[in-house]
Amino acid sequence: MCGRAFFLISLFVVSATVVAEQSDASIVQTILEKCGFSGAAVSDVAGMENGRVVSLDLKNRDISKDGISFLPPEIGKLSALRELTCSGNIIDSIPSEIGSLADLQKLDLGSNRIVVVPSAIGGLSGLTHLDLRHNRIERLPPEIEQCKQLVVLQLWGNKLASLDEAVTRLPALEELYLNDNRLTSLPAGIATMKLRYIDFSGNRLCNLDETLTAWAKKKDAHFAEAQKCW
Repeated sequence: MCGRAFFLISLFVVSATVVAEQSDASIVQTILEKCGFSGAAVSDVAGMENGRVVSLDLKNRDISKDGISFLPPEIGKLSALRELTCSGNIIDSIPSEIGSLADLQKLDLGSNRIVVVPSAIGGLSGLTHLDLRHNRIERLPPEIEQCKQLVVLQLWGNKLASLDEAVTRLPALEELYLNDNRLTSLPAGIATMKLRYIDFSGNRLCNLDETLTAWAKKKDAHFAEAQKCW
């Protein structure tokens, strides 16, 4: 009797794994089809572990073409996803469904056309690396502070005119890239952050108060010369 029960349990586990694999694979296939990759194989872009998709690489591999123009909402169904790469495309928005990916650790959306970062970004509680460089982002949502595991935040080459104070409440943040934006000020709390590296060159930080000016000089003795104060 015990042997039969063990067999049934084992069969159930195997069946569940197969169903999960088919489910994740079908989701990726739907994403590929919606993005115009009807001839691409799931195995070409997805990494699998224990029957689940844990990585998805949708970066543009042909620089002579624009790449994909949007990220389908089905991305939120890949609940085991840990790495997502969509760099070098022409994506102009991030679907709110991305906030369902609590296990996501690395998100690369660099070199796209994103203007708005949705508040759903706060749902990425496991995120450690966020790459948003070379987009058209004008601000970050306050919900970014919910990404408590974030270590690296890459924002250079955007249109940020200000930086939300919420960024200063990211306890694990070590690297912050703010270069080549339109910043005219910095949040006061940034001076208390334990950053290992920060780059704020190529902005318009020309009239910081004494406290922030002193802090900035400690981080970069030539920070003033690296600003666009003309």
